[in-house]
Amino acid sequence: MEQRQFKVYQYRWVMLLVFMLVIFMNQLSWISFAPITGPAAAFYNVSDLKIGLLSLVYMMVYIAVSVPASWIIDTYGIRFAVGIGAALTGVFGLMRGLVAQDYNLVLTAQIGLAVGQPFILNAMTTVAARWFPVGQRAIAAGMGSLAMYV
Repeated sequence: MEQRQFKVYQYRWVMLLVFMLVIFMNQLSWISFAPITGPAAAFYNVSDLKIGLLSLVYMMVYIAVSVPASWIIDTYGIRFAVGIGAALTGVFGLMRGLVAQDYNLVLTAQIGLAVGQPFILNAMTTVAARWFPVGQRAIAAGMGSLAMYV
């Protein structure tokens, strides 16, 4: 099999750090209600299950959007696809902050954030494969994965 040659840029590490920041922000939005389930349920006057739905929606939407997001990554490239994910994370993250008083609007913002997640997470190995030489791809993909858990 023929190995494709590509130019290795020094700023690939900066790009990886920016990509990691986008992953981190999206994942922070996903899990932010879990440690405050009780107080959030009291604030919104809803059940704990409805607060859990704010996190659960990420997993449900991921299943539905993952394949189309992967197709967009492969067809239109990582810049376009990660741009969609980053834009959705930014817009709906801001929306969630601005409409924080209304549970239904917060849930809508969570769904928007969840739609952006596969555009970001599914691009992780593509970022590593396109920006890094073979010997650095595992560390690049590993650092992207690390950003999900920080």
